[in-house]
Amino acid sequence: MQEQGLGMMAGSGSGGLGGLGDVSVAIPAGDYQNRQLKAEIATHPLYEQLLSAHVACLRVATPIDHLPLIDAQLSQSHHILRSYASQQQHLSHSLSPHERQDLDNFLGQYLLVLCSFKEQLQQHVRVHAVEAVMACREIEQNLQALTGINIGEGSGATMSDDEDELQMDFSLDQSGADGHDMMGFGPLLPTESERSLMERVRQELKLELKQGFRSRIEDVREEILRKRRAGKLPGDTTSVLKNWWQQHSKWPYPTEDDKAKLVEETGLQLKQINNWFINQRKRNWHSSSQSVTSLKSKRKR
Repeated sequence: MQEQGLGMMAGSGSGGLGGLGDVSVAIPAGDYQNRQLKAEIATHPLYEQLLSAHVACLRVATPIDHLPLIDAQLSQSHHILRSYASQQQHLSHSLSPHERQDLDNFLGQYLLVLCSFKEQLQQHVRVHAVEAVMACREIEQNLQALTGINIGEGSGATMSDDEDELQMDFSLDQSGADGHDMMGFGPLLPTESERSLMERVRQELKLELKQGFRSRIEDVREEILRKRRAGKLPGDTTSVLKNWWQQHSKWPYPTEDDKAKLVEETGLQLKQINNWFINQRKRNWHSSSQSVTSLKSKRKR
């Protein structure tokens, strides 16, 4: 309860400070201001958002099996808030309007910095985690090529796990009790926490790739459907073009005057009419070639 007594007057008694009467306790100005500022921050409307932003940064690189520790600490945060709220009630004066405005501006900017920092942390962890995953795979492949030992993904097995089965005269694992090799180069293989972190990042990257490709596939599909819808001509206009085709089947090449008349009758653009005749001639040639081939086969019989 020592913090709650800051700024209060201490009563004197028979054993109080050399028998003097009422004496004010001298409190360092810096300590008093720090406690006042902490109490103001803890009771500020942005405090919950600031706490969430801090925790979000912490969760980025925390292994999955350690996340419950963060949740356990968060469950005790209400005790801290209650303590600071009690301190604020015993403070001699509150912040001035100018000081409160400065605090509001600072906390708002600090919240933006934390959000930006979280994004940078995520990018950093993802890039380096992918590099770590690739490096671990290369190490495992080299190990298997040299010794024939196959380390299962995420099993946490080390070379020392297979020493009894290999029955070699020398130890393949030169690591000490702390998991580091004797040459001082750090762990030979990733720990369970490192593997857990890499697996988490791998799943996040896989999900992002799926979402990215899904949106692109949907865009391509929509573009194809749009072009199909744009390429289809109304039925009444195609009937006019088909009538002209049947009337000029021996030479289905409309002149510029014919095209101008068809544009007026159908309301289509000149490019659409040209494309329709090109496609119609291709279809007609294809059907004609099939009929000629069938006639030749019948004659051979």
